[in-house]
Amino acid sequence: MSGLGDQLFAFSSSGAFKRFVIRNVDSPELMEQGTLFDPDGIVTHVARLYGGSSFVLGDTSGKARILFTSRGTNKPAQDGLVTQIVATFTPEKYKRKKRSATCAISTSPRSRLFAVASEDGVIRLLQATTQSSIATIDSSKQSALTQKPQVLLIGSRDNRLVAYDGKNIATWNVDAGYPEVSFRALFGKLWYENYPSREYAWETTGHESFEPKFSLVPLVFGTIKATIYSMLFATPIALLAAIYMSQFMSAPSKSRIKPVIEMMASLPSVVLGFIAGLIMAPLIENSAMFFISSIFTVPLVLLVGAFLWQLWPPGLRSRVSAWRFPVVLVVAIPLGVLLGSIVAKPIELLLFGGDFFAWLNGQGGSGWGGWVLALFPLSSIFAAFLIGRFISPWLRLRSVHWGHWRTVSVALCLCFVGFILSCVLATLFSTFFDALRWETRGGIFNTYVQRNTMVVAIGMSFAIIPLIFTIADDALSSVPDHLRSGSLGTGATPWQTTVRVVIPAATSGLFSAVMIGLGRAVGETMIVLMAAGNTAIMDWNIFSGFQTLSAAIATELPEAARGTAHYRVLFLAAVLLFIMTFIVNTIAEVVRQRFRRRAHEL
Repeated sequence: MSGLGDQLFAFSSSGAFKRFVIRNVDSPELMEQGTLFDPDGIVTHVARLYGGSSFVLGDTSGKARILFTSRGTNKPAQDGLVTQIVATFTPEKYKRKKRSATCAISTSPRSRLFAVASEDGVIRLLQATTQSSIATIDSSKQSALTQKPQVLLIGSRDNRLVAYDGKNIATWNVDAGYPEVSFRALFGKLWYENYPSREYAWETTGHESFEPKFSLVPLVFGTIKATIYSMLFATPIALLAAIYMSQFMSAPSKSRIKPVIEMMASLPSVVLGFIAGLIMAPLIENSAMFFISSIFTVPLVLLVGAFLWQLWPPGLRSRVSAWRFPVVLVVAIPLGVLLGSIVAKPIELLLFGGDFFAWLNGQGGSGWGGWVLALFPLSSIFAAFLIGRFISPWLRLRSVHWGHWRTVSVALCLCFVGFILSCVLATLFSTFFDALRWETRGGIFNTYVQRNTMVVAIGMSFAIIPLIFTIADDALSSVPDHLRSGSLGTGATPWQTTVRVVIPAATSGLFSAVMIGLGRAVGETMIVLMAAGNTAIMDWNIFSGFQTLSAAIATELPEAARGTAHYRVLFLAAVLLFIMTFIVNTIAEVVRQRFRRRAHEL
């Protein structure tokens, strides 16, 4: 009978079984029947493991098998459950050359340990979850037993084994240590109780008979996921801001704006996490499509606005140049947000069938819209490359005698051509991938959760951008002036000088800035804890949560009992976090030194 008393299992010596649901004792209902395995011998013993959901079967071949029911797709019963063998313990696996029939089985009253005694007097102490052998005792040589063990017991603290052969009793002290923790349990897939298959899982607390799951892989994955998405948001903004401020902004404006950005680094992580988790997350959920549209429309409006600014007469531009930033804040950005709100509904209708959340849940539409959304940034970069590689050189030769207004007008038209080309490329590639039945749902897009990776990335950007920006700006500003003067003296434009002279010379500093931001993202705790949902799941969905190493340590270490397996695994997680940070910093230093040697001769 199961631990909850709702299921009854009947096993035969040939390996056949029947499973009954006995919620109504007067009329038990047969749910499953069949043969689980073809035994090498006769099934002689059955015992229920701690927790009440798993069973141990022993046979005359010396094998012990673990089985339980779980929700599966392999011919489930009416209740959706299927019974299956999940582990087999063979004598050969534990360095026993001779097979001997099982004569007794005992299970631990507090863990997934169980002991199996065979007719040759050998007793094995095994762990069901990790499938590891804890101890092997030859009772015929190490005790007063004269016959095969008939009764076997495990002590209440898993520290003693008791065997009885019908005449004599023998006891052994056993140090099981931490049997639920092993290299395989920490970094491999295990088949946990009532799971349909082997999984990486981190779940350390629960009810009294709960099976702890100590896989660190979901935490490492969550740390990497948070770092990647946060850097994708923060790095372009920080580097482009540093390039503009160091190379193009006037000194008075720089002296006012740079301290403001640097002050962002002093914002406490808990405040950023509070804002991200409790303010931004609900706002983004209520207007997700508007927010996603604005990510694309605001930069587009700023780019078009820059060209329109160049169309003004030079004298007028010089007189109002001091008002550029107020114009950007008051006009360009609000126009970009307004455009995002206008196009949000048409984009949702075109790409996602009119309901973005239903599309994420797989309730309508195809994968085409997701591919368009995912590929548009890459298509824009590719379109800019094509225009810069093939169209711009051709126009440059023919615009030598053009006036300023005509040159800027053609450049503005070229901007619109690039936008249209980006849309066409994204559409073509998306149609191709959709024809292959490749889906973004289940990958980078899936069910929307309020506290998700996108919210974390935005919140963490406020902590990462000041670090990257400050170091990158200092690196760009420290490039010798004679390099700039030489480039400008040969006829290069300020933009060409920046891209082809200044940035290559400051590569080591820029790389260091990115790596320091990466290190901050890896070790961030409070923002992740308050905005990510703290769920140890493994997928690349930008709209789902995750759990990181630092968040697990911060939340669970105060509650972990000192000296337990949980307590020690959390310390191991801290060591692993240190190792990850050390590796990142080491790689960063090696690469930085390489870039520095290349630029040293300049």
